[in-house]
Amino acid sequence: MPIFEVSAGGLNKLGQTTLALEHLWERRDLQVYLRQHLHEIDGTEDLLVIAEEFADWAGSKRRIDLLGVDRRGNLVVIELKRGGTGEHMELQAVRYAAMVSTLTLDQAAQAFVRFLEITGEAITVDGARERIIEHIDVDEPEEEFGRDVRIVLISEDFSLEVTSAIMWLSGKGIDMTAIRLAVHKLDDRILLDFLQVIPLKGAEDYQVRVRNKEQAEQELRRKKVAWNGEWYVAYGGRPWDEARDYGFVSAGGRSPTGRLFSQGLFRLPMGSRIWVHAPGKGYLGVAEVAAPPVPFADFEVSTGGARRPFSEVTGHDWYGPDEGDATEHFVTVKWLDNVPVESDAFNEVGLFGNQNIVARPQDPKWIHTIERLKRRFPQWEADA
Repeated sequence: MPIFEVSAGGLNKLGQTTLALEHLWERRDLQVYLRQHLHEIDGTEDLLVIAEEFADWAGSKRRIDLLGVDRRGNLVVIELKRGGTGEHMELQAVRYAAMVSTLTLDQAAQAFVRFLEITGEAITVDGARERIIEHIDVDEPEEEFGRDVRIVLISEDFSLEVTSAIMWLSGKGIDMTAIRLAVHKLDDRILLDFLQVIPLKGAEDYQVRVRNKEQAEQELRRKKVAWNGEWYVAYGGRPWDEARDYGFVSAGGRSPTGRLFSQGLFRLPMGSRIWVHAPGKGYLGVAEVAAPPVPFADFEVSTGGARRPFSEVTGHDWYGPDEGDATEHFVTVKWLDNVPVESDAFNEVGLFGNQNIVARPQDPKWIHTIERLKRRFPQWEADA
């Protein structure tokens, strides 16, 4: 689209040029400009860039030009192309989206640290993680992170083949934005014009409604459901016999990024019902929270008709006081129903699982999971 300068004699058409003619390159120039100004461009204004030349996967040397996170917690693959057709970039971006779809929040924080170091900012992994969480504008940012992947393509032009592919993929429910970059020259100055062409600016709402109607059943399956009040708790890599006999769930230690695993336990309200899952094995039982979390050194249990420090009766190693704030924390629970041995854990295809220690699931799978668990653990409401 031409740009005109208004002058006394009328309109002067600005000369149009290309990135190549102006010796501007994707990685050295355009990529740097965009990572600094994405928040000012239609179609990318809600993005936080967390990585450049991202390639944290095994078995591939491919790199994502820019990787971002939007306000909903979705990962965003941003691909740039210098030239007039954008050839193959839509297929390349889809491949990248699939590869990055398993990225965890902790992995994203580590990548963000490396990216900020490139831009001259020093930050801890915890700090990077918190900045990502602060950017996500939803009630449960940690649970919403990485739920889906968006694609943004920026090119000097898009061929009919590429445009048709983008439209078809968008119609199938893949969130794709195409932005055309025009390069103009005014005297010795170079001007860049960014125009969102897919979805058509101003018609996004209509196009979304059409896509949602066509994909109603698929969207319904993917859509979050209202939380049903049942809590999910992960209890893995720890002795099940002591948890069952003494009545507790626990967590301790820290992730490679420094995140404390025990933090989630403090979200559990007194009297709430929790379904306890051993990741990779299955569900162990259902319980009612009877006390707030306490550290290993302060945790007591009832045994032989008396209260004793758990440290005196346990037969296992735990994260103790020497671990500082990473010490194991214990939540006293009243078991309503459970399995006698960990090998009897209930597991089947389709049950909900989560990487967090504590979660308030809004995944449709959670509703199905609760229905199945209540059959497997029929005493789930005993004395509750």
